[in-house]
Amino acid sequence: MAGSYDPDAMKRLAQLLAIRPGEGPLIALVATVFATAEAARGFGEIGADTLFLSRFGAGALPYLYVLLGFVSLAVALGYGAAIGRLRLGALFVGLLGGFVVVLVILRLALMTGAPLVLPVTWLTVYVLGAVLVTLVWTLGGSLLDARQAKRLFPLCTSAAILGGFAGTLAAGPLARLAGTENLLLADAALLAVAASITARVAPRIAARPAAPSAERASLTAELRAGYDYVRRSPLMRLVAVAYLLFAVLYFAVTFPFMRAIAGAFRSEADLATALGLLSAAVTAASFVVSIALANRVFARFGVASAALVLPLVYLAGFGLWIVQFTLATAVVFRFAQQVAQRGLSNAAWSAFYNTVPAERRPQVLAFNDGVPGQLGIALSGLLLIAAGSFLAPNYVFWLGAAAALALTWVVLQIRRRYADTLVRTLRAGLAEQVLEGGPGLGALGRDPRVIEHLRAALTDPSAGVRRLSADLLGRLGAQEAIDSLMGLLEDQDPSVRSAGVVALAKLPLDGRGRAAVEAASRDPDAGVRASAVRALAVLDPAAVEREADRLTGDPSPRVRAELSVALVEAGQEDRPHAILGSLLESRSADDRIAGLQAVERLGGHSPSPRMALLLDDPSPRVRAAAVGAIAAVVDPGLPDPLPSLVAALDDQAPSVRLAAAHGLNGRGGRTSEALLEVLRTGTSRAQDAALRALDGRGLEVREELLAWAGGQVGRAGALRERSAALGPATTHGEGASAGPGDSSSAEFLRALLRRREWQIEQRLLTALAVLGAPAASGLIRRCLRANDPQTRAQAIEALDSLGDRTLSREIVRLLESDPQPGSGDSLVTLQALSEDQDPWVRALATHALSAWLAREWRTITERASRDPEAVVRSIVSEDGPDGWAGASARGEGGAGGGTMPQTGETLSEIDRILFLRRVPLFGELDPEDLQRIASSAIERFYPGGQAVVREGELGDELVVLVEGSVFVVRGEGEEARVLRTYEAGDHIGELAVLRERPRAATVVAQEPGVRGLVIDGESLRAILRERPEAAMAMLA
Repeated sequence: MAGSYDPDAMKRLAQLLAIRPGEGPLIALVATVFATAEAARGFGEIGADTLFLSRFGAGALPYLYVLLGFVSLAVALGYGAAIGRLRLGALFVGLLGGFVVVLVILRLALMTGAPLVLPVTWLTVYVLGAVLVTLVWTLGGSLLDARQAKRLFPLCTSAAILGGFAGTLAAGPLARLAGTENLLLADAALLAVAASITARVAPRIAARPAAPSAERASLTAELRAGYDYVRRSPLMRLVAVAYLLFAVLYFAVTFPFMRAIAGAFRSEADLATALGLLSAAVTAASFVVSIALANRVFARFGVASAALVLPLVYLAGFGLWIVQFTLATAVVFRFAQQVAQRGLSNAAWSAFYNTVPAERRPQVLAFNDGVPGQLGIALSGLLLIAAGSFLAPNYVFWLGAAAALALTWVVLQIRRRYADTLVRTLRAGLAEQVLEGGPGLGALGRDPRVIEHLRAALTDPSAGVRRLSADLLGRLGAQEAIDSLMGLLEDQDPSVRSAGVVALAKLPLDGRGRAAVEAASRDPDAGVRASAVRALAVLDPAAVEREADRLTGDPSPRVRAELSVALVEAGQEDRPHAILGSLLESRSADDRIAGLQAVERLGGHSPSPRMALLLDDPSPRVRAAAVGAIAAVVDPGLPDPLPSLVAALDDQAPSVRLAAAHGLNGRGGRTSEALLEVLRTGTSRAQDAALRALDGRGLEVREELLAWAGGQVGRAGALRERSAALGPATTHGEGASAGPGDSSSAEFLRALLRRREWQIEQRLLTALAVLGAPAASGLIRRCLRANDPQTRAQAIEALDSLGDRTLSREIVRLLESDPQPGSGDSLVTLQALSEDQDPWVRALATHALSAWLAREWRTITERASRDPEAVVRSIVSEDGPDGWAGASARGEGGAGGGTMPQTGETLSEIDRILFLRRVPLFGELDPEDLQRIASSAIERFYPGGQAVVREGELGDELVVLVEGSVFVVRGEGEEARVLRTYEAGDHIGELAVLRERPRAATVVAQEPGVRGLVIDGESLRAILRERPEAAMAMLA
């Protein structure tokens, strides 16, 4: 039907305009404000220009520029102060309403015919226009975050351009019809519309409420707020200089152009028409640029590079005028300058303010628009007056070209600092100045008050504070704290005593101090003894040799390992190698680890031929230490360690993979080639480790790394599309058939696809760090996980400007892509995923397909069994092909109805995994972790009335209830009381297992019994030790 609403067409239009779901209503209102405000400016400024040029002439314009600069400065400062003191929404509505009243008063004043009214009208219209521009961009910045601004500011610019086109095109005919003076009333009417729309969006503006009058800062303090931020920010200082130069250049173009056009059109109506037609042409071209070009330029080159366009246009335009100045060249330059500014530059320069904290952004924007911008206007007027008095017109063009060249240099500096400033903004938001890029310990040590505070903190009640203070004093080389640190050697906490020993080792000690450290080598705590031996190796090597016999028999492997290192450093070989050999060949994992860590510190050659065998040790801690030791050893008698280290990149334990990456980092020879091969063919976890090992080789491996990253981006995009194609699980009415995507395995598959996609994103961030943007793998990675959308948006914006542009653009595009859920056929998607390269994706897709087919087969057989024709009933068997009906009756991923089996295994491995995932404790684990837990679990049946666990027993099993229910009892006999009940899907005993404490209550199976998955406590603890991320997921 003609005129009917087409949701698909609206969706396509939203995608074309980069509007995401939920943004449409808000951006429509914001864009309308931009359009009406710009249309109002078009009517007002054409009316003011026409009236002044036709009655006063262009020669007086430079004097008005001077007045305009100073008046606008005062108004802008007041506007900035008001922004800091008032609610933004109420302020914007009030200002727009005030502008309407002022314009109506001006129109009435023009009726008096007083000569002074014309320059006052021109000045007022331009001042209001300048404030209006700042107001609407501040409104947009207050309603949109950094990434929304990058996507949607071009749309706002386009709306403003369309409004300006309508206003400027209609100005000439309206002037002929109603008189030029009445263009002011059209200006006022449109501003009234803008005020009413602003009142609708005002509640959404994220601004702090006005403070009570007693708490408000003084007016002077508010006026300084924007200035103080600009003064402290290197980027904003450059932006302020750029604003000043922009203002000078704008009016250096405007004055010659106005003089030329006023001379060509003598009649007031003709002049208004000419100005209106040129402005309409500018706005039409600007609209095309903003819609068709701006987003592409921003996406391809970034906003910082797009900001260069306008300075280059100024440079080229003044070059043209130097060659020849005519009405035609004046129009061409004016046209190009206006199109570049309105179609591209305004949005690009507004994006720079996303580096400013949201609470300061309006004040900084108001300050830069007000102070440097308005001073630039006044300066341009003074320069034009001076040039008109002392210089030929051609010299003015040379001055303009010089200013344009200076502006180009400033913008290049802004482009260079933009990404760094975004990173600093993020860091400030996460309070990471000290951790990443803070003043450093050297600056702290130069302040004697810091040393005194640290010395006082050595007596703090908290052991952690005392330990940290000792560490800092040692690192600062605080000799005045030696006596205080020696006092720590008597501390009750062994970790504090150890920290005191370590700190003293970094300071110049006399005999008394060295004796105190030697005495610490007899401390009852092994960690303190080990620290003391290491300290003596630095302070008094002879003491180590004196105590060697005693220390050789120390029960702690750490102490013996420290002794071996100290003896080697003292020049001995046989004795320390014998100690190390005995440690490496010990049955104790702690002994082997201590020996391997000592070998890693020493390097040199292997003290034991068995060291390479430790790469296959059952303990991941031993394997990690073995990797570090083999990477450090240089022994021609051993095989090339490169294959072993590369193989360790795919170890099951993250600690081993990390050690292998560290050992390969910086290694020469064929290492880069081997690591690139891991990226091309290795598992995901091996690729993660290989990327860490490639750190510092960015230039060497750039092309290969970018090729690999391109494949990863494609893979992530495919996973995202297939996850969206599966759509969310749906709820079906009674009798309705569940779809292929409606099963626990399909739901797990959706989560896994999202998880795999997230892992690829993290891998790509690491690759970007390898290519020269270290913040990508640290600060930005954390900010991308932030709950605050503004922080995430700033992180993506910073990412868009960091490191290798090719890769960073691909990552940003991936992060911002947003396929619609349910956008494909779930059955076709599952069939495709059942052939995926990832075995877990294949497994879950296959399981989801089989579950759906089993349900379908059961529906078919039930329908056929009720068919009145025998021939139909005979087609299907009761069991169905391959036992699907039996699988369906059992229930996908867990227990079904019917009689509870009391013996045997009833769940397959995949069913156990799916069941465990429904338990909240395990819900966030990866399938690999769930598989390890499932493989260590055994099924057990508890008859009704039997205790599953007993109060007071040492807990070493966690039980997940598969079927049935239990009640929890505390106490015995008459004092027993039931605390609660648990049903299938609940778990019991996790605290006793993880904390290794006695059970707090008795849990009894209810009739007819309980079937549970019993997970051995040691197996669970081993998994959590090896995979800290699994422990974090369980705590989530």
